[in-house]
Amino acid sequence: LILWTVTMIISCVLYSTIIFRYFEKRRLFRTAKRGRSVDEIELYDRARMSLSLHGMCCVAWTGITVVYFVTSAGHLFVPLSWTLFHDPAATIIGECFMDLVAKILYMALILEAHVAAFDEAKRANRRLAELRNTMSVVWENSSDTIAISVRKASGNVTTMISPSFFQPALIARQEENIDNISAVVLEISNIDTTNRKDITDWSKVNAKDLEGVGMRIIQKADFADIDLHSATRTNKFEPLNRNDPMSPRAISFVDMLSRAWRTKMDEIVFEHDAILQAGSSRTKFEVKLTRLEENAVVI
Repeated sequence: LILWTVTMIISCVLYSTIIFRYFEKRRLFRTAKRGRSVDEIELYDRARMSLSLHGMCCVAWTGITVVYFVTSAGHLFVPLSWTLFHDPAATIIGECFMDLVAKILYMALILEAHVAAFDEAKRANRRLAELRNTMSVVWENSSDTIAISVRKASGNVTTMISPSFFQPALIARQEENIDNISAVVLEISNIDTTNRKDITDWSKVNAKDLEGVGMRIIQKADFADIDLHSATRTNKFEPLNRNDPMSPRAISFVDMLSRAWRTKMDEIVFEHDAILQAGSSRTKFEVKLTRLEENAVVI
């Protein structure tokens, strides 16, 4: 018994280093910066997942150790009425329970790592974020409209558009500090590439055409940190309505996106006509599409 006790104490002391090491790693991780480039973001995510796995090991292995002592020696400290602790199978029950808990915890981490590594929409978003930062000067000063569009696993399409396309509407909307607007983001739920029109006539647009399209205006102060994926979860998108001067141009751009996502070509130039006000003449847009990959295009 003495030898067993000494061995167990030494084992627990040696094991405790994993816990102290976890807290040391967590302290160092708090000083890490996420960065903006694809490589920096991936390195940060690897460190975060590594820390999560380390913490999960601490929880699971400590739980296994505690359950072992409770199920092995618990019957010495509780009355016979506590039948579970006096059951000869208590030890195997405890081990099976902790084995199940550990597998559930590890599976959650494995799924997160799988999504981070193999989700095409997220990989495209990371690449587009770096492209957006690289071309920020062109983005804000070009007279042509630039748009970056990402299709997610859910089928939703998130598109970030340079503000030049919406400038007349922003003025009509009496938006304050137009010069501080860096982008307009459209979130389209399950974009229908078959029933959209090649010509947008605002006078014929009905309420059903506005459904599933949300809009968000991004200020310059928020532009560098915007995440096209987290934007959906923050519920900051405004639904389109007929009284908003932005809606005709937003719907026109949705029709362009529909055609852009419908084509299978890597590069294509096409024209799109739009009547943005009832009784007004057509506005003709020349659209150039460049497909970066299956779930990412630049317009």
